[in-house]
Amino acid sequence: MKLIYENDRWVANADQRQLSISGNEEAGYRPYQLFTSAIAGCFGEMVIHVCRKKRISYQGLTITPETTREGTVNKITHIHLHMIFESISTSDEQLEKVMKLALKHCSMVQSVKGTIDITLSHERI
Repeated sequence: MKLIYENDRWVANADQRQLSISGNEEAGYRPYQLFTSAIAGCFGEMVIHVCRKKRISYQGLTITPETTREGTVNKITHIHLHMIFESISTSDEQLEKVMKLALKHCSMVQSVKGTIDITLSHERI
């Protein structure tokens, strides 16, 4: 990965793909959005992995993250991940276990453990 500053934004180049990063939403993704997306995306990948291992089927999965920032530097202190499972074939009890396992095995979540509070909720549609 390489980041180059141009036109009031950072352009991250990785594997022939580009991602624009800027404090100005019109010029690119804001850093906290990328950070939150990384946490949610990693956690989501682990949920999918655990569901496959347990042979739990579903039609769709959506994660709606909410970030709380505090202090003079706007530090991220809390991320809430709300999971929406579409047509999932298991009990709420099993879903709780899937989410806890995913949380335990997500490297991004484990990297911020003790620094950022991460909470979970879910619903079925």
